[in-house]
Amino acid sequence: MKPQFTSTQRLCLILAYCFIFITGCGYTNPYNINNKLDKSGEGHIELYLDMWKNNTDLLGYQATIQHDLIIWLKKSNRFHITQNREQTDYILSGVIHSINQPALSYGTFDRATVLRAEVGFGYTITDHQTGKVIFKQDRLVKRENYNVGSDAVRTNSNLQKALKIMSEDLADNIYIQLFYLFTLDNSKGDQIIIPTDDIQSLD
Repeated sequence: MKPQFTSTQRLCLILAYCFIFITGCGYTNPYNINNKLDKSGEGHIELYLDMWKNNTDLLGYQATIQHDLIIWLKKSNRFHITQNREQTDYILSGVIHSINQPALSYGTFDRATVLRAEVGFGYTITDHQTGKVIFKQDRLVKRENYNVGSDAVRTNSNLQKALKIMSEDLADNIYIQLFYLFTLDNSKGDQIIIPTDDIQSLD
């Protein structure tokens, strides 16, 4: 007699087969905080975060990016953030290139009601021992809309919220890029860039 399975048991079997298939294919979740692999398959990456250069009038924005990077990189024990530049494996440095704030919509008397913050970024990952740049993104731009307030203080507050969103998204993107960069087998010169819809190359 063939064994009879309930719908729940069939679902469990399907999920079990899927799990075995995925793990057998070497799938790794970049958000798994228990992953401790580096390029060689063991240990972790010693990473030093340079304070980003700021070529704009966004005072203190580089500190915001630094803070968000630390939060994201601590989500995985693959990366150990070190305070000692001379004893690190890799150095992550970056620059805030520019900011533009074009108007998107207008109200009465052609007064702008919605603005867009467009911030240009770039970042580099350098092998500390060799001085070789192993990954570089020269110019990226993030965009976030924000409302014009009833006065300058409220407008600036809305801008700061938009800048914070962009900083968090940028840190997330860099975290994922770093994960895949150090997960990928570079023996054949392969490299991967994680595409995102809201980060585009600047002309």
